[in-house]
Amino acid sequence: MRKLRRWLPAAAALLLMGCNSNSTSLWGQYFQIAKMGLNNSLGSPRITRAQAAAIPYASLGYQVGSGPEMILVLATDAGGQQIWTAASHVVLTIDAGRVVRTQKLGRDLGTVTPGSRRELPPPAAALSGPVAYTRLADFPDMGIYGALLNCRMANGRAETISILGSALATMRVMENCDAPGLGWSFIDTFWIDAKSGFVWRSIQHVHPKLDELHIEIFRPPG
Repeated sequence: MRKLRRWLPAAAALLLMGCNSNSTSLWGQYFQIAKMGLNNSLGSPRITRAQAAAIPYASLGYQVGSGPEMILVLATDAGGQQIWTAASHVVLTIDAGRVVRTQKLGRDLGTVTPGSRRELPPPAAALSGPVAYTRLADFPDMGIYGALLNCRMANGRAETISILGSALATMRVMENCDAPGLGWSFIDTFWIDAKSGFVWRSIQHVHPKLDELHIEIFRPPG
């Protein structure tokens, strides 16, 4: 949480700097690109290859339920945690492919912390065999903190997926979670590069009262 509090202001400051810069400066260009995450809500329901290719920064597409797909750009990448944001002020904090915090989605995940382990196992850990663990989640808008989730991950079959027309060989990992105190259970799915462990696409449930979150990486960090 200390890391998160330190980096979130940096992301916000970056966007504010963009607002005060002209369009030819680095921050001005960044801000204009970040605005696509807001503007696409008025256009097609899916991000096009041309839209994504126009962004020279690490970027991803996200979609809540059946809503329009939006673009986020990478603001910070520190200690394995990535903060993705846009001019719409939507923020996703992602750790090894798993969403651990959200902002401005309407219903938000406050934070996720390990339960039975010192660290949350990454989705790629299931590539070596089944993984069972617990995690604790906060849902501030519901007044719920430290909700216990019992989760089990298992490796599925090899699957070739397509992102913006590019074929990617992945392994599909399924994660079953149950929050007995909330009467909430769900299945998350991750499509992972078997060699690097990088999560290219995922369907995640981040809040009991929010539709599933679809995420796909357009341009990976680095």
